[in-house]
Parts: sequence; C-alpha cells; structure tokens
Amino acid sequence: MSKSIFTYDKEKNCDYCAFGSGSGADFKCQKGSEKKPCEQFRYDVFKRQPKKHPPLQAYKKSDFSL
Repeated sequence: MSKSIFTYDKEKNCDYCAFGSGSGADFKCQKGSEKKPCEQFRYDVFKRQPKKHPPLQAYKKSDFSL
C-alpha cells in the first residue's frame, strides 16, 4: 500500500496545520490554539517547504580529461 502525499505521520507542527496562518510571533490559529499542536491538527501539504539542494561543485577542465 502506497502512502499519500497528504498524510503526515510525523510530529505535529502548527506551522504545517491547515488552520494556522503566519509564523513566529505573528502565528494565528483559527481554532484558538496557542501554538501547541492540538486535537484539531490537519496537515496541509502546501505549507511544507522543501529542503534546498546543496550547491553544485565547480568543475575544472582537468576533471574531464583522461
């Protein structure tokens, strides 16, 4: 059975909740929670920020010669 991208089986984090908006001191929960994962947590896949790839190496011309 494959997992759906819409499931979130890790630790609950209000930054990824569908009911939360803002971040840090500007965080607001539509359900009235105070930045604590509550029972009404619903994961929103679009709030997740992907990790950045490391920068590419700088190659020299000698790297491609035999």
